[in-house]
Amino acid sequence: MSTPDFSEIAGHLTDSQMALALERSGWQKFGGQEGLYSRWRLESDSLTTGGRLLLPQDAETDDYHDLLTQAVARAWNLGDTKIRTILQRAATLHSLGDEMKFHKEARSRRGTIPWTAGEDLHEGARKSMVVAAKTRKSKAAYFGNSNTFLAKSFLDSVLMGQTEVGSYVVTAYAPSDEVFSEKKPKPGDSIPLIGQHTGREITLGLVSALEAARESVDHFLASGSTYGFIENVSRGFCYELTQAVRNLIRDSDGAEVEIELNSGDDIFAEASPQRHKLEFSPSDYSVLERAGTMLAAAVRPEPVTVLGMVTLLERPKPGNPGVVRLNVLGGTSARKMRVRLKVDDYDLAVDAHRNNFAVRISGRQELEGHYYWLYDPEIIELVNVTPQTPGIDVNAEGQTPLF
Repeated sequence: MSTPDFSEIAGHLTDSQMALALERSGWQKFGGQEGLYSRWRLESDSLTTGGRLLLPQDAETDDYHDLLTQAVARAWNLGDTKIRTILQRAATLHSLGDEMKFHKEARSRRGTIPWTAGEDLHEGARKSMVVAAKTRKSKAAYFGNSNTFLAKSFLDSVLMGQTEVGSYVVTAYAPSDEVFSEKKPKPGDSIPLIGQHTGREITLGLVSALEAARESVDHFLASGSTYGFIENVSRGFCYELTQAVRNLIRDSDGAEVEIELNSGDDIFAEASPQRHKLEFSPSDYSVLERAGTMLAAAVRPEPVTVLGMVTLLERPKPGNPGVVRLNVLGGTSARKMRVRLKVDDYDLAVDAHRNNFAVRISGRQELEGHYYWLYDPEIIELVNVTPQTPGIDVNAEGQTPLF
C-alpha cells in the first residue's frame, strides 16, 4: 500500500472521525485537555513513549490542519493495516457529502472551456439538482414553478467544489443526512411526519431521473417510439430534465454526470462507496428537444377558478382589451398566470391593482412554452385578501418564480 498524501486525508477527516478510527484500531486515549487536544497511544505500547500521538480538537485554531495532518501521518506510520485501510478510504471519500460531478468535453485547451459552454455546464448542473429535489415531492411531465420551496432549500445547502481539468468538471456536494421539508413551516409548527426528504434521497432521485432520461433516449433511437418519454415521467423524466441535459451537451463532444454517495460514516464501511455514471452525447440533443416539446404539451388544458393579485397590466391604448399577470394565491398549481381581458374586465383589474385587491377569475388554463395562460376568462369578484380568505393556498411556496 503506497503512502498517501497525509494533508489530503486530514482535509477529508474531522478530529472526531480520527478519534473513532484510532479507537477501532487498537489505540487508547489517555489524557489531553478537553476542547483543545487529546492524547493517544497504542495499547500494545502503553509503557513506552514511542507509540503516541496528539490529536487536535479545536478546528478554529490556526494550526489545527497541520496538527491533524501530523496525527494522521503518525497513525499511518505506527499503526496496523486496519487503520491504514480506514485512512486510505478517507483519502477518496468526502466528508462534505454526496459528490456530484458534471463533466463536459469541449474542444479547447486542456483545463479550459469556451465561456458560453461553461455557462451552459453550470446551468445544466443547477437544473439537474433542482429537478432531483422537485421529483421527490411529486412526479410531473412539466413542473414550472411547482415544488420550488423544496428545490431552493436543497440547493441552498449544496456546496460547489473545485473545478477539475478534463475537459471541464463542475463538482457539487450535497449533505446526505440533512432533512428538507416540502413546505415552509410556520412559526410554532411541529416537524411534519410526512413531506420530508434527506439529501441522500434527493441525490438518488437525480440518479433515477438521469437513468430514465438515458433509457428514454436509447429507446427512441432504437425504435423511433416516443412511448418512453411519457412512461418514464414516473421515474423523474420531465421537461426540465431535458433542458438540463441539453445544457450539459450543447456545444460539446459529450457530457457525463458521475455521482458518488458519501457520508461521514462511510470511511468505516467495508464496501466501496456507491458510484453512478451517466453519459450523454451530442446526438442525444435533438431527441431530448423532441421529448421536451412532447412533455410540455402533455400538460392538458383544464378549467380552473383562480385567486390572484394583479402585478402587471399591459394594453396598447385605453379602450382596448389588455393583458394582466397574476401572482396566483390559490386555485391552481401555477404560481404565475397571464390573462387577456376584455375592456370592462381590464378596467376592473386596474381597480383591483390600484386598491390592492385580489381578483377571482374562472377560465381555461393552458401552458404555452414557459407561461400559463387563462383563456375565456370571466372575473367573478374582487377580493380583499386576508389569511382567512377562502381559496387561498396557505402552503403556497412564494409568488416569485425561483427556477
